[in-house]
Amino acid sequence: MSYNIIAPQGTATVTLTAGQKIVVKTAGESVVSQTVGYPNYPEQNDVLTTVVNGTYTSSAFANGGTVIIQSGAFETLYDVGTDPVIGDNGNWQPQGAPVDIADGGSMAFTAASLLGGIVTATPTTGRNVQLPLGSALDAAGTFAVGDSFDWTLITLAAYALTITVNTNMTIVGAAATAGTSGAAARFRTRKTAANTFVTYRIS
Repeated sequence: MSYNIIAPQGTATVTLTAGQKIVVKTAGESVVSQTVGYPNYPEQNDVLTTVVNGTYTSSAFANGGTVIIQSGAFETLYDVGTDPVIGDNGNWQPQGAPVDIADGGSMAFTAASLLGGIVTATPTTGRNVQLPLGSALDAAGTFAVGDSFDWTLITLAAYALTITVNTNMTIVGAAATAGTSGAAARFRTRKTAANTFVTYRIS
């Protein structure tokens, strides 16, 4: 079954034709709005609903319309049609392609690589991988204080990858993968203040 994916903190503008519906699904929170216009006033966006860890299916748009979907800390799926459906196999979680960081003496995450959910690297020796600036991560999306997202680091060689801090980016717990090929470490990054995040080792 086909559907469209909006990355965490991303936005999509969707045009529906007459008679179509839109279905929106997320494991987090996403805001669904419709663009409307009134005589002598500029267009504005009216919120249709906020989807929280679930699925929303609109009524049919009699005359078509433009819908804006703003994804939160998790990816959002959507589809349009006369009877759109996004299936659920009981373990639903969208996942884009993992980001691979090239081996080298100065390795670093980007904000996008963390938000992608899975990061890999094939080090030729034990390497440090630096977190992005807190300001860079905050600029990559619309985070409220207390928002968080989970991500995984995987080493594809028999050497450990150790996460290091950056400005307004700190770590709580063990920061390194094991030094065996395929070893993974799971983290949760939480916004604690403007441009400021704490990363916790959770598994």
